[in-house]
Amino acid sequence: MKLIPQVKEAVLGENRKIAGCKFVFPDNCDQRLINAAEKTPKGETIVNVNIAGNNSDAYKILIDDEITVNADSVKGAFYAIQTIRQIVKNGYCDLKEINDSPDFEVRGFYYDITRGRIPTLESLKKLVDTLAYHKINMLQLYVEHVFPFKEYDGIYQRTGCMTAEETRELDAYCRENFVELVPSLSCFGHLYELLSTEKYKHLCELENHEEKTIFWEQRMSHHTIDPSNPESLEVIKSLIDQYIPLFSSDKFNICCDETFDLGKGRNKGKDVGELYVGFVKKILDYVRSKGKKPMMWGDIINAHSELIDDLGEVTFLSWGYSADVQPDTINKLRDAGKEQYVCPGCNNWTSLIEILNASVPNIYKMTKYGYEAGAKGVLNTCWGDYGHISPIQACMYSIIYGAARSWNATCEYEDFDPSMDLLYYGYEGASKIVKTISNSYRTCYWYELVCDYSNRKLGVDCMRAWRSVSPEELDASFNEVEEVIPYLMASKWENDDAREAFLCVAQGTECMMGMLMSMKTGQKLGMNDADVEQWLKDYTRIYLKESKMGELKEFVKAMYELSMRYLK
Repeated sequence: MKLIPQVKEAVLGENRKIAGCKFVFPDNCDQRLINAAEKTPKGETIVNVNIAGNNSDAYKILIDDEITVNADSVKGAFYAIQTIRQIVKNGYCDLKEINDSPDFEVRGFYYDITRGRIPTLESLKKLVDTLAYHKINMLQLYVEHVFPFKEYDGIYQRTGCMTAEETRELDAYCRENFVELVPSLSCFGHLYELLSTEKYKHLCELENHEEKTIFWEQRMSHHTIDPSNPESLEVIKSLIDQYIPLFSSDKFNICCDETFDLGKGRNKGKDVGELYVGFVKKILDYVRSKGKKPMMWGDIINAHSELIDDLGEVTFLSWGYSADVQPDTINKLRDAGKEQYVCPGCNNWTSLIEILNASVPNIYKMTKYGYEAGAKGVLNTCWGDYGHISPIQACMYSIIYGAARSWNATCEYEDFDPSMDLLYYGYEGASKIVKTISNSYRTCYWYELVCDYSNRKLGVDCMRAWRSVSPEELDASFNEVEEVIPYLMASKWENDDAREAFLCVAQGTECMMGMLMSMKTGQKLGMNDADVEQWLKDYTRIYLKESKMGELKEFVKAMYELSMRYLK
């Protein structure tokens, strides 16, 4: 059976055609289950749903002339319905019994809506539908300035934002789909927009910091708040106060990662570990005083592990994004007896598309390590470094693979591609096309173009070490991606939004490769500035189908200037 996630235990039986269902629920059934069942095509097969009444996500499905669901809870029944929806999508079932339960209590997805791309409420609801279909039960949105905080007045009007009303509506929609929307707010590092203002620049750790490159680079690398200034904590408290009331979750992610500048400016000469822990403790205590369970990224505290017990009870988010990621940090937190989620990544940052030869092994290993270490959850991440240029459709393979591994971390998923083709893309062979584009893009680095655009020497991105590729590699990759474009133009996918996005990504990859080839050798790859201008129109149209304006204009400006520089 093509199922994502794959069920834990199944017993083979008679092969039955199941084209649709009619659900029978107990009296006074939770309306959310009825709503979920209505997404299944109607048919003659009766599905009787029984709910035991405890809190487990486990369920059993018995398949005969009728289908019987025995769920441990309302949640378990909801997940059983998702499995039945996927069985109907297959059109048949060769199983007579399914016993299923998740390996991780928390199965989450983390989406950056700050660094360029601000999704519309409608597209976020569609995302929630997809997450729930694949049994994800937590969503976090990374926020710095893209909310109408009073401290960011004059900024969010320029960059765009997600409003309080939209946040409340999304929170309610998540609850309808058994997804917990957890607030996630940058509270220490990554405060570029706040600390660049006249009103708050005195709170920046780096005194009189001068920007020498474009804001994309500055936003990634600098602007940590000064923890020794009492006003800093009051500002962070104010941000938290404005944000917490919008969420029904009992959790709050304070982030506090990548405080790169700490101890290098106003606090130079002080103990960095003590500075960090001292400020974080105050934020944690404040969040707890609001009745919330705090969580935070674990990268900085792991460098000062001797102080970790000073932070009290907190869930740590252990991230690692490389294909050869090691379990050291995860095991260190396990040995310290700390609650943690493991956090792999879609590897879409600084790219038009997820880099699957990095994301798939990374997700596989992180979920494996987490399962072996007894981690409470998985939080698969989709970051937006340098403008968040990748469409959400061009990240869904990694997102859904992460969902699969979060539920069933012992399954090898050798049939994942045909399952993805059926259940998401709606086109046989789609995953092969996606992988071809992703593999081609491996030689086409937006970060390299960003460096050239900002007259900056190619260096090391904080997430991944880049290398300058050869003209021969570019030419070979260009030919690879050029071959799939006719297929994308002619094929009919059930999920046409995905097909359209991949066509745009493939053509954009050609544009970027043309720029890079010209930059390196002066040679042309069939690209000119008119090609880029037309592509930017297509990209803009697709971008605005799923996102607000955000920083789209900045990306368009950069691409246009680069095309004038190299393709004119």
